[in-house]
Amino acid sequence: MTAEYTGEEIMDVTAGRLAAGLMSDRVGQICTDTRLLNEDMWYLALCGERFDGHDFLGDAFASGAIGAIVAERQGYSIGNPQFPLIAVDDTLQAYQILARNWRKRISPFVVGVTGSSGKTTTKEMAAAVFCQTLRCHKSAQNENNEFGVPKTLLAMPDDTQALIVEMAMRGLEQIDQLAKCALPDVAIITNAGTAHLELLGSVENIAKAKCEIFHYMDKQRGLAIIGQPTEVLMEALQDAWSGATVCCMEDDIQVVSVSSTSTIFKVSGSDIEFELNAHGRPLLEDAWCVIQAAKHNGLSEATIAVGLKQFETVGGRGNRLVTSNGTTILDETYNANPDSVKASITALLDRRAFPQKRKIVVLGELAELGPTEQQLHREIGTWLKDKELFALMTVGRMARHIADGAQGAAFEVIACQDQAEAERELRTRMTDDACVLIKGSHRANLDKMVSKLVAH
Repeated sequence: MTAEYTGEEIMDVTAGRLAAGLMSDRVGQICTDTRLLNEDMWYLALCGERFDGHDFLGDAFASGAIGAIVAERQGYSIGNPQFPLIAVDDTLQAYQILARNWRKRISPFVVGVTGSSGKTTTKEMAAAVFCQTLRCHKSAQNENNEFGVPKTLLAMPDDTQALIVEMAMRGLEQIDQLAKCALPDVAIITNAGTAHLELLGSVENIAKAKCEIFHYMDKQRGLAIIGQPTEVLMEALQDAWSGATVCCMEDDIQVVSVSSTSTIFKVSGSDIEFELNAHGRPLLEDAWCVIQAAKHNGLSEATIAVGLKQFETVGGRGNRLVTSNGTTILDETYNANPDSVKASITALLDRRAFPQKRKIVVLGELAELGPTEQQLHREIGTWLKDKELFALMTVGRMARHIADGAQGAAFEVIACQDQAEAERELRTRMTDDACVLIKGSHRANLDKMVSKLVAH
């Protein structure tokens, strides 16, 4: 059973009041989408930048909903004076309060995950590990913001033992809001890089925003887990958290062997060998974070090893695809920032993991970098100049600065205006001994090109 409430319980938890209609004693789930409503649900009217859920109260009534949770204001159009309306000060806040209440009632072991990159990958790794011995619930795809986190919590079955919650942000005080809702027992920050630099203004603010995840964690029992302990992140951590902390240092991960399908590694203080169907230091750091979280919960290293081996890369985040002519495509199109681009290319250049002779990198624009975006793009190209690539292709106006920075490299540099041109250029260079890394920010939409290449 997932979260269910009576009208009286909703009013008690949210400090709401019956503003109209007749109170029902029926029990129901909370739903924010009238298209998914049925007669066993309460409708909660959320307001976003481009919508107002109160405009759909008539639809909620027509669907047979038990009643609705609305913002305290006048002039609702429902169609039936008996339809119960519970008024609250703020419906989003009420949504989060109800979710927090359900989380406290179920009391699972909660792992909170945030970071500039690697959040979803780490969440999926954690779910693969914790589900080996515990009934586990996790954030669904993209349910990592102020609307998605309470949705995840309210969808949690009442027998859940471990909850894995991904937390994203676009500004200060947003992760604080999510942490207050989820109340993590352990919190993972994979890294704090330049993603969202445009929105937060500085790496210091980015680190400060990430560390908000610790604000509601028990300092006696909680554990802070840091995947990449940069100086800036550790300074922010000291201001936000005084409890136990573990950080992944350079020698905490020892690679035993690398094949085209997996990486076998050890971690400091253990003789167990862990196998991960992925490559590159960042993903091993994500796995290290999950190992620490699982051990804090009491899971054995043998159990953790079984779970990590079952992890599969998420679409658009390093998954391998093969075209009809045998070209390997490394799909990294879900998102990108300067740090993750360098990490992905470093992994690509490891011949043990990617033995193909032709290493081709296709890069789209990197979003949300602020006033220094041209410089940051150009710096990636400069960093690439001495790398052993066959070719570099950039897609779009902003990504052209990467190509500019790479001028003079020993490999071929092609600046393409759009995806159509990039696809034509790429097809002429795709062979069975080629491996193509395609990466860019989500709004670059390079996943469309990947789909075309693979379908063809």
